[in-house]
Amino acid sequence: MPQVTKIENAAFIITVDADRRIVKNGSLLIEDDRITQVAKSDDLRDTPSDQIIDATDMVITPGFLNGHMHISYAHATRGIFPDDLGAAYFPYLFSLQSIMTPEEEYYTSLLALTELLKYGTTTLVDPGSTKHLDACIEAYRESGCRIIVGQQVTDKPNPWNLPVYTTDEALKLTADTIGRWDGELSGRVSAWAMPFAREFCSDELLTGLKRIVDEHSTGLTIHHSQTVPATEGSPELNVSSTQKLADLGVLGPNVTLAHALGISVADVEIIAASGARVIMCPTAAIKGGSGMTRTGMLPELLEQGVCVGLGTDAGNNSNLVETMRSMYLAAVLYKDGRED
Repeated sequence: MPQVTKIENAAFIITVDADRRIVKNGSLLIEDDRITQVAKSDDLRDTPSDQIIDATDMVITPGFLNGHMHISYAHATRGIFPDDLGAAYFPYLFSLQSIMTPEEEYYTSLLALTELLKYGTTTLVDPGSTKHLDACIEAYRESGCRIIVGQQVTDKPNPWNLPVYTTDEALKLTADTIGRWDGELSGRVSAWAMPFAREFCSDELLTGLKRIVDEHSTGLTIHHSQTVPATEGSPELNVSSTQKLADLGVLGPNVTLAHALGISVADVEIIAASGARVIMCPTAAIKGGSGMTRTGMLPELLEQGVCVGLGTDAGNNSNLVETMRSMYLAAVLYKDGRED
């Protein structure tokens, strides 16, 4: 017999189901690890259960998804960098990360996961910043969260002290990571390809990573146009970074672009045509003075049918990991910036 838990007497249950039902005075049943019924409290009042949780005056929602959050090292450096440094602090940040031990990454991951769960986030994408993935998996196991993991790779010299691999090394590391971790913890772990950014990766690496994820039916995420127009800093390009990725065949429905702050209207059309998704991180963008409300294209992305999710980025550059705050900022900042 399954273990049955009943959460009853909630003021509201926001289902986000196909009919977008909001149940007032609701209860729900969980059998083992599945929600099996959502109904009015009176309808489930006499349903037998092994455990009852009283949710009087509370709102029940699905668990939130944080679509872009560097988890393992970020809480160790939270709040120590002034917010007027711009990108100048990144080399120090990644140098610190490179010397963290497995035990340190385990505890910083567990700390971050505890805060995520406290504020309702149950699924997250860590874009490849975990150094000791095997140690952090233990934290993921204990938390009960779903998580998308990977190893961030570059094969070009970069000013941020990110590890630089040969192209073949980066491809092998990615393939091995997907093979080892995808589907772990009874499916709670997914493994993706995670090139850090287009400007730090060769064309050969980007196309090779896309080929790997297509073969393994998994995903790819990449930092894309974090703070500036997407052609800036790329004098070798006669097209935008978005167009470059499209020309390489890297964009597609299994690709997620993180940030996407400096894209143009033409880039929005390219993203929409490719089926790629976008994750925006408003708490990090406004703390870093990125000009999000001036250059961000959230309304245009949504109008073109692009699937847009939200993240908080690293705790050290947003200082916040609450997905609800990102939801609020996404809802109001563009209204203010465009006086709409």
